Amino acid sequence: MYQQTEQSTTPCRYQELLPEMKDFLAGYLEHGRRKGLRESSLQLQDKIGHYFLAAVTRNGCTRPEELNAGNIGNACLNISSKWFLSHIQTFLRYAYQAGHTDRDYSGIVPLFKRPQPYPSVYTTEEILKIENSIDQGSPHGKRDYAALLLATRLGIRSGDISTMTSKELDFDRSLILLTQNKTGVAIELPMITDVKAALKQYLEEERACYDSPYVFLRIVPPYSHISVQAITKIVRTAIMAAGIDPAGRKQGAHAFRSSLASSMVNDNIPYEAVRKALGHTDQNAIRSYASLDVEQLRNYALPVMEATGTFAAFLEGRWSLS
Repeated sequence: MYQQTEQSTTPCRYQELLPEMKDFLAGYLEHGRRKGLRESSLQLQDKIGHYFLAAVTRNGCTRPEELNAGNIGNACLNISSKWFLSHIQTFLRYAYQAGHTDRDYSGIVPLFKRPQPYPSVYTTEEILKIENSIDQGSPHGKRDYAALLLATRLGIRSGDISTMTSKELDFDRSLILLTQNKTGVAIELPMITDVKAALKQYLEEERACYDSPYVFLRIVPPYSHISVQAITKIVRTAIMAAGIDPAGRKQGAHAFRSSLASSMVNDNIPYEAVRKALGHTDQNAIRSYASLDVEQLRNYALPVMEATGTFAAFLEGRWSLS
């Protein structure tokens, strides 16, 4: 096992790298760019790559060719965020494939699996109570109700609801045409009857006098679009007004995406169709839906075997280990 050095356990992200290390990292980022990675992903690779190279440099490695099991192992032990490890594995695989190292050192990076909490899910009955709890007679009630339905009925992200424009609403064809803020990918969603009615009522009765490209506006100056935080507040307030106990579940619009996915997979809608409906671009996103597929999992439940012999006697108190 590698000995942990006495150096700092938190390498500085902004430590200046040596010229060859900077070129090494630049090549890795260009490789990712050619693969079509989004700018946000490249920024993360840059951050973690810089973090890692600063760590190995302090362990005496001044060029990519000098990477070895010793300095890589010590650097990994000194990295405070274990979430970085999987990214370092990818970096080291690139280093070998690009000819910077004589072997693939990704295998010596400690395995670390990020905890995957069970997604927050509200039942259909709970969601109906949450929707109905909004007072549409309040000064911004129709706005809040329409925004909430976009989350509960269509699973639209709060960021996309916040910045939604009138051009994205096609009432004639009953469609919502979005370019997702998170992925930059355009999706087409059906403007179902309840959503269409709520949007029309809000636009015609509560918002009509404002000249803005955005759909959902603040009710106080400046009359810009509402924030993501405002949508979260709408959801939290509605959950509280409905008398729903969150019981540890998330209380934002994203919880309704999980709820919608759960409802769809339990209705035997294929995972791939769910992925497209929710606008996920990552093919691996369907894996998370399996944990929501409660009804299908019930079919594979095994009956509990009846206890017999000594074990049955132990359970019944007729036999003890002493």
